[in-house]
Amino acid sequence: MVTRHLRSSLDLCRKRSGCYRGGMSNILSNMQHKLFHDAGHGEGGALDALAARDTDIARTLAAYGPPPDRSLPASYDTLARAIVGQQVSRVAASAIMKKMQTHGFIAVETVAGLTPDEMMSAGLSRRKAEYLIGIATEIVTGRLDLADLATMSGEAVQDRLVSLRGVGAWTADNFRLFALADMDAWPVNDVALQEAMRRLKNLETRPKPADMEALALPWRPYRGAGALVLWHLYAVEVRQVTVADI
Repeated sequence: MVTRHLRSSLDLCRKRSGCYRGGMSNILSNMQHKLFHDAGHGEGGALDALAARDTDIARTLAAYGPPPDRSLPASYDTLARAIVGQQVSRVAASAIMKKMQTHGFIAVETVAGLTPDEMMSAGLSRRKAEYLIGIATEIVTGRLDLADLATMSGEAVQDRLVSLRGVGAWTADNFRLFALADMDAWPVNDVALQEAMRRLKNLETRPKPADMEALALPWRPYRGAGALVLWHLYAVEVRQVTVADI
């Protein structure tokens, strides 16, 4: 029974600091609360609701357990890291972020007052330096209030974020999911998600973004939860991370 399995997984998750923010605290993150308890649609937790809609999701949860907590703060730093990581390897992005920290280019007020040339000294391209300065300026001047995003609909958040120079649909979708715990955010352009969907549905070829939209239509309003399950599947089957390590 899926519900019983998920409840058992939740009990196990409580014993693992990786499932929660704040170490061994019993306080759930907003993401975990929505995944396991109440996603806000009268069907309880998003994982149970999604598993009831899709037997392939139920099978994956039974095999690999629930996805870990990947929630992030709704902050400038989260947006900045997403932009730094665009079109570069994880190692390269990490190196740039370390240089930015060394140079003191982390606080939003500081970045808003810098020039692109100054930001480029941390290893950023001119374009990304301009993106980070522009977003920091939007926040410092009050034109962008990240706290207000949590009160807006998913579509409104998407529209506001992609209006920022340097923020595309993939970055906006990921911010909605990881920072705002939007359980219907659906980053269809993510290659790992596409490969995981191919495996989930036993498809011959990797689905394109339009295919991803169609395949996940029955999952609404829990496509974000579906994305988390797919990334979890990808970690186990492609990256070959053991379930015990997640």
